[in-house]
Amino acid sequence: MLHVRRSIWRGKKQEPKTPYSVRVIDIPEVLARELRDYLSDVSDYLFATAQGKPLQQRNVLRILHRSRPVGFHVFRRFRMTRLRKLAVPRDLELLWMGHAPEVVGDFYSKLNDDTLFRQEWAERVGLGFQLVHIGPQNEMKTAMKEVA
Repeated sequence: MLHVRRSIWRGKKQEPKTPYSVRVIDIPEVLARELRDYLSDVSDYLFATAQGKPLQQRNVLRILHRSRPVGFHVFRRFRMTRLRKLAVPRDLELLWMGHAPEVVGDFYSKLNDDTLFRQEWAERVGLGFQLVHIGPQNEMKTAMKEVA
């Protein structure tokens, strides 16, 4: 899983645009392995310049445009289209896309906590990953169980 906790705007760290932008993104295990290997040599930013500074938006777009002139939202549009075609439940779609709930019922959904449900749907739509959360939330739960 990737945890989105901050954003970069014009080279400066900041809080993400909306509270719904702070989220967990489920990723395939093969990508997680690649990122773990890559991160062993990374100090602060996942995508950075040779000097360790965050990549500027224009530089990333320049790289993307080498193969096809697209913007960043092409990735979001692709994923949303795929999720809708495969009839992913609306509240799970909101979670995976980082969108704000549009109806009151979405506020009561506990999909963030329901790893089995997310895993089932990840398999149904062919995302190809196992959900394994290794982070502070599980560490706290484990610590509480040990104390109890």
